[in-house]
Amino acid sequence: MVEVPSLLTSSGPKALSVGKIPTFQKAMIESQLGYEKLVVDAWYEGSKQKLINALTLNRTVVNVPKAKAIVEEILEENRSYLPQFNK
Repeated sequence: MVEVPSLLTSSGPKALSVGKIPTFQKAMIESQLGYEKLVVDAWYEGSKQKLINALTLNRTVVNVPKAKAIVEEILEENRSYLPQFNK
């Protein structure tokens, strides 16, 4: 996913080309998208491992032990709202 400038026309939105995305920025965008997809998959599947994997990809966490601790705390604090993880 990427936000781009666009024009709204009678035929719908038309993206304005900004050219080729440099490798570093493209990798960051793809990593963020992977994180977001894993979070959604984890919610639908009730997969704690996918939550841990997602947080490990997130640039604010970046390591498995920290991701595991965050997931455990989130799931405990939100137990009643996330029944799919209480199997």
